[in-house]
Amino acid sequence: MKEIKCTIIQDLLPLYVDDVVSEDTKELVEQHLQTCQVCQKEYEQMTQTLYVPIENKVTLFEKVNKKWNRKKMILIAGSILTTLFLCFAVFSYVFHYEKMIPYSSDLFEIEQQSDGTLVSNYFGKSHAGTGMTHPMKVEIDGEMKNISLIYYVETIANSPTSNFLREDERIGPERFELPDSKTVDQVYYGQFDLEKVIITKEQTWDELLQEMTLIWQR
Repeated sequence: MKEIKCTIIQDLLPLYVDDVVSEDTKELVEQHLQTCQVCQKEYEQMTQTLYVPIENKVTLFEKVNKKWNRKKMILIAGSILTTLFLCFAVFSYVFHYEKMIPYSSDLFEIEQQSDGTLVSNYFGKSHAGTGMTHPMKVEIDGEMKNISLIYYVETIANSPTSNFLREDERIGPERFELPDSKTVDQVYYGQFDLEKVIITKEQTWDELLQEMTLIWQR
């Protein structure tokens, strides 16, 4: 049998690889590959450089899509957390940031009862809380007196001028009795920090009382 040239076999190899040759041609190519290392190497290179299957292309697209979806979820989660943080900050400011309500005779009045006790009357629509002390002995103008300190605080949600969360239908002032008030000689209104006066001595009683308003005395 006449030996077939390698050039002819190499021309047939693409068809052989794609399995579109006749059985006779297939047998011919396979016989030649068994004895020819050059064509065998050519055949191996052809089978190794086949096109990328469509499944791999789909897999690559899915990987890219999955990566983008992950980034998108991170952005959404970040936006949600930022929004929650801002809402919490606004809520805290509206409901928890307190400042003292400035004294006004229209808003505050100390009333002495028939039994000698003192009652604080607040005529504003709302407030967030109060600060007060029990009677304390303090030397004022060379004389020892029992004094009480008091102040009211407001937040944006609870203030005498802005009460947008509820309709206040209270009749008359809000009242409460000052602690141990029968022994009180004077009541001062204003914000105070007794630690500065009593413990750290950063402030004297005279300095503190000068910043406050005397609103009642016997």
